[in-house]
Amino acid sequence: MKQFFLAAAAFLLLGVLQAQVKFDALTFSPQFPKAGQTVNFKYNAQLSPLIDEKNVEVAIYLFTKKGIQVLEPKITRAGKLYSGSFKVDTGAACIAMGFSAEKEKDANGGKGYIIPVYAAGNKPVKEYFLAASSLQSGYGEYAFGMENSTAKAFSSLEEGLKIYPDAKYDAGYFGIYLRMLNSAKKTEAKELVLKELQAFEQKGNLTEEGYNLLAQWYNRDKRKGKADSLTAAMKAAFPEGSWKRNEIGMSFNKEQDPAKKLALYQGYFAKFPPTADNKMMVNNFKSQLANAYAKAKDYAAYNEWMKDLDKSVIASSHNNNAWYMAEADEKLEEAKKMSEFATMYAKTEMTSPTEKKPESVTKKQWEEQRKFNYAMYADTYAFILYKLGDYKTGYTYAKEAAAINKNKNAEYNERYAQLLEKVMPAATTQKEIEQFVKDCAASSKTKELLKQLYVKQKNSEEGYDAYLTNLEMAAKIKKREELAKTMLNEAAPKFSLKDMEGNTVSLEGLKGKVVIVDFWATWCGPCIASMPAMKKAQEQSKTRDDVAFLFVDTWENVDNKLQNASDFMKKNNYPFHVLMDDESKVVADFKVSGIPTKFVIDKAGNIRFKSVGWGGNDEALIDEMNTMIELAAK
Repeated sequence: MKQFFLAAAAFLLLGVLQAQVKFDALTFSPQFPKAGQTVNFKYNAQLSPLIDEKNVEVAIYLFTKKGIQVLEPKITRAGKLYSGSFKVDTGAACIAMGFSAEKEKDANGGKGYIIPVYAAGNKPVKEYFLAASSLQSGYGEYAFGMENSTAKAFSSLEEGLKIYPDAKYDAGYFGIYLRMLNSAKKTEAKELVLKELQAFEQKGNLTEEGYNLLAQWYNRDKRKGKADSLTAAMKAAFPEGSWKRNEIGMSFNKEQDPAKKLALYQGYFAKFPPTADNKMMVNNFKSQLANAYAKAKDYAAYNEWMKDLDKSVIASSHNNNAWYMAEADEKLEEAKKMSEFATMYAKTEMTSPTEKKPESVTKKQWEEQRKFNYAMYADTYAFILYKLGDYKTGYTYAKEAAAINKNKNAEYNERYAQLLEKVMPAATTQKEIEQFVKDCAASSKTKELLKQLYVKQKNSEEGYDAYLTNLEMAAKIKKREELAKTMLNEAAPKFSLKDMEGNTVSLEGLKGKVVIVDFWATWCGPCIASMPAMKKAQEQSKTRDDVAFLFVDTWENVDNKLQNASDFMKKNNYPFHVLMDDESKVVADFKVSGIPTKFVIDKAGNIRFKSVGWGGNDEALIDEMNTMIELAAK
């Protein structure tokens, strides 16, 4: 479903729905904004956490059926008072206002500055409640620093049903309602969801989307027979429905052999000819087919299928394939051509963009995206030039890529250091790498290069360990101080889950230990990328009997989740204690909006640290985890 609420926003001060939404720092008019109207607003930073900031940035997020539309209205400032106006799009259902200064955000105490778009009678439009639920369960935390709460998200949907009771029988609303119900109601959710499915089916007049939704949830509940009968009924009721396209499309997506993939491509568009409306899908198919040829090392066919696509798509694909080719030391000249195209395109877009700004981001965010995109492509190009021995040219691009990331990205610094060593005096290279080490931004390969420079200078390894420890000490002290400032003190949600051997593991049973809870999934690239570092962190704590690592497998969409997790662990030879969050309830209790997310829980059962995402530096993660454990243990 390509509707606004899948990426949407908001928090409603639910209560008397026809009363004006009010905030301390923000005032606006009219009281009940409607689609097509102009809204005037005033934000008083004097009454907000941004009171000491010199300049506050204002962004308006409109949530529509097409997606998120970000507006940046002209702002008039008088001291700490910021004023402006904007027009509500005719398709908007929700208004979210963002106020920030550098990295600081005003989230209105975690509730956000969220305003419904109203219908006749001054009641929020139906789609507003979908937007509210979606924001409370993830997007709001990312965009505005709002509190992430599935309980509030579910409550918003229920409030919507009080006004629009028939919304429950709309497949779009119902699907999100079930998802929030499953997360918010925990132990009783299974029975409640089943009752809702039965009521939805009994209502009758099912759309194709409704049939499909029911089948998905019955499959999820391992009622395959029921799911299959609903799928058969759907196909009978809608013989020319979108399911036909989807089945062929799924076969196309899964197929890796270029010849077979080409046959599926030709068969698909023979049945469903390309139109102006499905151009994006056609281009996606072409891109997939091109990349299948690239994997088969048929680069002539790859280039033929890529040539008519948008430059941004070509650049992205070229960069990915060029990187893999360089890693494998294959067709480096061909990789260079691909990477050069991608890099030159990204450089042009960074300085003089030809592509239109996406509606869903601010100008500042768009500028940052273009810069980091160029850095990524330039890093690949530098890597290939290094392999080809063109050190001088490669150095220029590697230096730019590292600088855009403020020399804090260990991967980019690695390429920069390797090329720096080839074109600059040893003393210059050594000084640069020393700073990377001091900033906790040096990879193991970069440190190995530093060792080589040290040995070459001293004609001996003697004293190197002490030299490296001294460099790292300042960084570790600084990192420790920074982490100490971020320490939390929140009671961790109590949980009890089965591990892969069928044993029950509870947080209560681990009291007296520092517990690291790592939420992950087998499909999650960043989760998998962080696992080698987590393995080392676990190994370094194995002599301690007061530390326990738990890896919670969640958000999986496969039939046999246990077998899927077990196969993954065996394939990668990871010695992790894996717990199965099959119903995704524990991840909801911890208010996780994205994975990997790691929590460090102290011996009394309180969350002391929360770490979201993967920064790409194994050693930095290991050091961070060790420091968090040490601080939590105290």
